[in-house]
Amino acid sequence: MVPLFQRPYVWDEDGQWAPLWEDVITTFDRREEREEDEIAPHFLGAIVLEQKRGALGSLEVREVIDGQQRLTTLQILIAALRDAYRALGVKTRLLSRLTKTLVNDADYVDSPDEEFKLWPTNRDRSAYTAVMRGDYRDSTQDPALPRIAAAYVFFREQIDAFLVRSDEDESETILDGLAEVLLEHLEVVVIDLGVDDNAQVIFETLNARGTALRASDLIKNALFRTLQDSGRPVDMLYEKYWEPLELPQWQTEVRLGRLRRPRLDIYVGFFLTVLLHREVQSHQLFTAARAYFGSDADRAEDFLTELARYARIYDQLDTGHIGTDAEQGCLTRLEIADTQTITPVLLWLFAHTDGADRQRALTLLEAYVVRRAICRLTSKNYNRLFLELLRRLSASEGPASGVIEQFLTSQDSESGLWPSDSDLRDALRSLPLYRLFKRDRLQRLLLAFEQHLTTDRTEPIPPSSKLSVEHLMPRSWHEHWALPADPAGAEDEEERRNTLLDTIGNLTLITGKLNSSLSNAAWSKKREHLLAHSALTLNRSLPTDWTTTWIERRSAMLAHAATSIWPRPAGHGDSPRRVTEAERDLMPDRGRGPDHPPQRDSTRTAAPSTRRDIGQHIVNAFADLEVGDFLTIGEIRKTPSPQYPVHDLPSAGAISARLFPGNGGRTTVPGVVGVIAGGRRGARKTG
Repeated sequence: MVPLFQRPYVWDEDGQWAPLWEDVITTFDRREEREEDEIAPHFLGAIVLEQKRGALGSLEVREVIDGQQRLTTLQILIAALRDAYRALGVKTRLLSRLTKTLVNDADYVDSPDEEFKLWPTNRDRSAYTAVMRGDYRDSTQDPALPRIAAAYVFFREQIDAFLVRSDEDESETILDGLAEVLLEHLEVVVIDLGVDDNAQVIFETLNARGTALRASDLIKNALFRTLQDSGRPVDMLYEKYWEPLELPQWQTEVRLGRLRRPRLDIYVGFFLTVLLHREVQSHQLFTAARAYFGSDADRAEDFLTELARYARIYDQLDTGHIGTDAEQGCLTRLEIADTQTITPVLLWLFAHTDGADRQRALTLLEAYVVRRAICRLTSKNYNRLFLELLRRLSASEGPASGVIEQFLTSQDSESGLWPSDSDLRDALRSLPLYRLFKRDRLQRLLLAFEQHLTTDRTEPIPPSSKLSVEHLMPRSWHEHWALPADPAGAEDEEERRNTLLDTIGNLTLITGKLNSSLSNAAWSKKREHLLAHSALTLNRSLPTDWTTTWIERRSAMLAHAATSIWPRPAGHGDSPRRVTEAERDLMPDRGRGPDHPPQRDSTRTAAPSTRRDIGQHIVNAFADLEVGDFLTIGEIRKTPSPQYPVHDLPSAGAISARLFPGNGGRTTVPGVVGVIAGGRRGARKTG
């Protein structure tokens, strides 16, 4: 039996089916060249099985720990050969032996899942059963076939082709030869574990063979084996919490930065960041998860339920179907910043806040990151910045929007400064955003202006990915946009045009068809077409003459609008320090990934430690409580102790770091354990 929590069948033609068939044919040919007792078997690798306890007289059952892909493929190949015999109406002793490798003796079968020698994981059972019963005997290759059925059709076609190349009266001999190869000359090494052996350790050691397991596959296996070993109802837990994560939308490969990874693995990385309050690299996902729940069934079940809860939120965030219309607008405009590092904070907000508090929190985050994006301020430290914000949100008992406002407005470094209104206006008036922004980011920026300028008297126009960015004064303006006759004036005007050409004031949105028809046309024709065909507010008030002066005016108008769309909160240093030109990143977006890795400053030295015993402070917080009582990080922080009196309480981050140490470690505070209860991080007294 393949445990329900193992991944489904994933082998394919190029990677495994075709090489296996070639090995079978090679062995078949070698069999004809040598005496039977001289034939060297073909080795297929190792499989790991674990004995399961059963009632006296029942079928012996072994769980497949490693090797389910290989075992399943061999059963499919044998079924294909069995059906080739049946198609020719041939009955031999070898056909009977083949059939016995697929089905159990009916006298020992007590339930439907005992009918076949191999019983795959639940996602594959219907297709596997259909193959074993011959339902695909007349099928041909079709991309819509389940993977198991596609494997069967592949092997049937290979067998049929092999028979076609031989004389008709030799068909039975060839089928018997193939049967001998499958029954006698293919070998596997079987590691047969007892009921008390540690199957998970061996599974992890061997998982790198064959088709590499994803991090989420390894986590699933470790998670459910921990639950199974503790007697938890794994069928119910799997169906309720993990089965939704097996849907196709979670298995697709998506791009994150420069790499493509399974969407489920990307989500698991964000989830672990929320759970552990530390950044977890893609190669650390399994290690970090396993270190968190280990062999503790309670923590494993908590991990599973939280994973499923946050997955629903992530899926809604990712597809844009979450929250109110106003919140969806914030999330859409957040994409102007092109950063994924904010995702754990968004997950936390939609898991723990609602109403006006969440709306204001999202508005603050949007204003902060979009202002920095427009001003071309670096995002290289966002991973650490938003991780610290996440810690503060989790530890605070107050409104999330207040925590976000206080934290973000207090940032004063190059990697954290919230730009002022003046900085924002200067950037929009002077920076060549057309050259700096990717097209999709620039389109979202212009759509944000369009939505802001649209009044309640204007027909709503939904955002469209089909709109393209257009220069009002074309980049090739020389043919229809004459320069002044005066040489000095012409030189100045040409310089101004080249300077302003790619700024926001000279850009708009139009349909692709309108874009191609306008091309580099004169302004009179371009304006006529825009007024006739465009319904956007951005295009309805364009003047009869389009000059550099009008570009500057329009840039100023949009810059003023930007300060309203993305406001900086008042009362937190209304005049922050100005952005310096050296702090701007003027490298174009194209050709690089969105979230740049943080650069380490090798010249910075660590400050001397002034920490007191944070562990003893945590112990004191639980001193008068009963075993099993839970305190949030905020409650632990607010409990004064000899180490941290009421006027000098520790930081929530320090407490969190001690309860949830990095690199997968466990807390060393005696008598307590770091846990998540009701979605809040804290600790529970254990002794």
